[in-house]
Amino acid sequence: MPVRVWQALAGIIVLLLIAVVGLDQWQARSGEASLFGSDLFGRGSRRPAAPAPATLSRSLPEAVPLPPGAPRVAVIVDDLGTRRDVFDVLREIRRPLTVAVLPGLPLSAAIARDASRAGMEVLLGLPMEPYRFPEVDPGPGALLMSMPPGEIQQLMGSHLEAVAPAVGVVNRMGSRLTEDRPRMRAVLEVLAARRLFLVDAYTSSQSVAFDEARDAGVRAARRQILVDHARGEAGDRARWDEVAGWAERRGEVIVVAHGHPLTVRLLKEYVPRWEARGLRLVPVSQLAR
Repeated sequence: MPVRVWQALAGIIVLLLIAVVGLDQWQARSGEASLFGSDLFGRGSRRPAAPAPATLSRSLPEAVPLPPGAPRVAVIVDDLGTRRDVFDVLREIRRPLTVAVLPGLPLSAAIARDASRAGMEVLLGLPMEPYRFPEVDPGPGALLMSMPPGEIQQLMGSHLEAVAPAVGVVNRMGSRLTEDRPRMRAVLEVLAARRLFLVDAYTSSQSVAFDEARDAGVRAARRQILVDHARGEAGDRARWDEVAGWAERRGEVIVVAHGHPLTVRLLKEYVPRWEARGLRLVPVSQLAR
């Protein structure tokens, strides 16, 4: 074969080798394994692929175990049943929060079910007549002063069936009805029959709900701190700032906070602060007597 042919073949082979090496280097920079770094060519181990970009999780780190005697904080996020975004952030906190779900709303059943599956405690947010009703509306299916005890009990039964995972009840509004002993006794008879507990949201300083529950032998608790997003971020922070002091003085505290994006954003911020101070987040049932 003529020398020129050999020279041409050699040139083609060199060009092919250059192309292969260049392609291999480009693949290596892209995170693929390098052929020339593999055991196939006797040059050591395979180059590890570049790690995939980390997925940013919005969940908080797992809680550090605290001793049983640590001050306890129970947070009830209420008024749920319409906003999925608020519930989804609550679930990302991955703590034993309590959610209160209103009956008769588009997402009530789904949120109650998903909260229970996520390990949250579920309460029925029971709408009750406030002062200045109907100007102030507690929502659909409210227990009203105009209802006889039998009608109140029938309506409660329907609400509890609709929010099936509920282990207890917390009143929504109800500044007027929680002052009425006969109607609160009707409510408590239903809870006693179903072995459920009551949280008095304490919307009236004259509420008889907690005292009537104690007399009826129904487990009950009373809210100490209310966080209302209507006050704005400064107002909310002032209330969240009180939580640690309450818990450390009394050994426990119950907070009711309305289900709103501001509420859950600040809650994600405050939970690690409380845990750093040695406070333990617990379901509200642990504070019901």
